Amino acid sequence: MATDEPLRRRPDEEDRLSTRSATKFAAAVALLAIFWDAAVGHGLAWENDPYWTYWVTKTFLIFTVFALGTAWLGVGIGRGAVITAVHTLVLTIYYWTFSPIGLPSSPDWLDLEHTWVTGLPIHFGVIYLGYLSTLWLWRRRHFVGAGDAGWEAVVALIAALVIVLAAGGLSALAVWEWPGVQYFLVRALLTIPFLLLWFGFAGRDMLAAQAGGVTLAFVWATYGEFVGPLGLPDTPLRIFGEAPPSATSFWLDYRDTWLIALPIYLIVMCAVLIVASAFLTGARGVRRELTLPLAPAAVVLALAAFLFVSNLWVDAGGGRAALSASGAAQVERGEWYGDDLAPAQATLTLEAADVVRRVTPLEPHEEVSVSAQIAHPDGRTYAVSSTQPLVNDPAGRHTTWWGVGFDVWHHGESGIGTDRIPPVRSKVAVFGLGQIAVGGRPAAVNVPVHVMTGSGDEFGGRLELDVGDPAAAIPGIPDGHLRVIWEAYSGGITDDPHIARYVVGALVLVLLLVVALWLCRVEDQRAGVRTI
Repeated sequence: MATDEPLRRRPDEEDRLSTRSATKFAAAVALLAIFWDAAVGHGLAWENDPYWTYWVTKTFLIFTVFALGTAWLGVGIGRGAVITAVHTLVLTIYYWTFSPIGLPSSPDWLDLEHTWVTGLPIHFGVIYLGYLSTLWLWRRRHFVGAGDAGWEAVVALIAALVIVLAAGGLSALAVWEWPGVQYFLVRALLTIPFLLLWFGFAGRDMLAAQAGGVTLAFVWATYGEFVGPLGLPDTPLRIFGEAPPSATSFWLDYRDTWLIALPIYLIVMCAVLIVASAFLTGARGVRRELTLPLAPAAVVLALAAFLFVSNLWVDAGGGRAALSASGAAQVERGEWYGDDLAPAQATLTLEAADVVRRVTPLEPHEEVSVSAQIAHPDGRTYAVSSTQPLVNDPAGRHTTWWGVGFDVWHHGESGIGTDRIPPVRSKVAVFGLGQIAVGGRPAAVNVPVHVMTGSGDEFGGRLELDVGDPAAAIPGIPDGHLRVIWEAYSGGITDDPHIARYVVGALVLVLLLVVALWLCRVEDQRAGVRTI
């Protein structure tokens, strides 16, 4: 059994770091900060996935700023806040001015809301949480003694198996979805190395056990949010056969991942790690640490209760639109976006739902239903229908928001759509694959269908339907495409209930920051160093 006793250190080691120490500290900040950004920022608050290039670029940006800042200023709670503020400003300017997110799969410029309005405070909070997590581990390294590797490996293995079976099984029952055998295998692969690393770097006491339980719970939820589809493998299992088996995967929605499964993870993991701590430190260690963990335990229970109760008023997320237009319209003649418009009669109905919040072509897909009838000036009637979202642009030229986007900018110089019309900020923009019938007879299938609402003075109140692609004319259709514009439309748009997610994410972030600050102050006092 290990005992966590102080190790020898230099008096000035905490404030005046060597290059090696500063870069090690900054690397740890980068990894933990990007983790909390994914978990709390993009998972709980925004529920969006900016794609892997964002994560990689931002990790190196965090490392760069914090390596320089730590080298110049040293470490401390206040100094970390200053470096975090500088980093947040640099990050915001970078994504506002220099680079879209989603590269290379689905490039899209961040809007005002996700950069300056909510981006500044949330990014500051999650990055600072990563800094405080690193500072806490950094201070504790003087008190984490060498343990018995063999015994700790046994405890980690047993604890991991109990966590996987209990947390995985209870969460599956709670959401009433069988996650598949792979789910349990992958969670074991996440949990065993995490526990070994945690015992070695954070310690084995009760306080470390509860901090580890909270961190591991968010690791599970974050993995499931971004890279862990469920449902694999289908049965029967491929064991001796050569042919690949069937595979049906699915994703849990916001409510199931963060408001039902995560509270279960928190309680089970903290409970198991507290028991594991007792085995690692012995009765003496348990008695020594009994007074300190009471507050963290109460915080864990409060956090789990808050998330679970939020399930009653926060829905699964996603916006919905039901729009229609009929009567007088204008139909384009000649080249694409030449604005040679002729009067016509046309109707359109649109129903769309934004249900995909992560960058993946896997189901579930967006929900799209477009139906239009156009009495063309050429004397024929064209019927357009689409129920299949266009997950990716076939030529990889621009994003399609996986089929449906709400409150999005495109066209103009955005690189999304055409630059032959001004930038458009649409309340809803839909991309689908559809069919065209002429006079009741099928004329073309799998043609691109784009519907968007207008914005600004020129496009105010407009609804537009574009069928076809400027790069490939549709045979048998006048001018190889259809472009229809209505000056008004009716219906409604139920925006994504992001305010509720912002409230949940912000409150969780504030709670985690308060606990992290308290933990750092405790370690500062134990280490006898300055707390600024």
